[in-house]
Amino acid sequence: MSRERHHAIADRKALLIAHAELDRSKVSLAVLEVRSIISPEPAAERLARVRPGAAMILSVMAPVLGANRVTRLLRFVSIALMALRIARNWK
Repeated sequence: MSRERHHAIADRKALLIAHAELDRSKVSLAVLEVRSIISPEPAAERLARVRPGAAMILSVMAPVLGANRVTRLLRFVSIALMALRIARNWK
């Protein structure tokens, strides 16, 4: 092979590598955006304010309704809130 052909192949490989890295970066950015929409970082002061109330409600609900029912209810509510966040942030 000629020297020009080697350079052309090397340039093509470098271009493919650059495209692969760019695509990998785009996918990583998209994953981070989806993650921030689905589960945003909680505000520390809001979390500190809500946590005692949630603990009290769970301590009352668990014996009254049963642990399995409360678990299913919380799972359903968390999925519904996730769907609401996704729908609200849909672009």
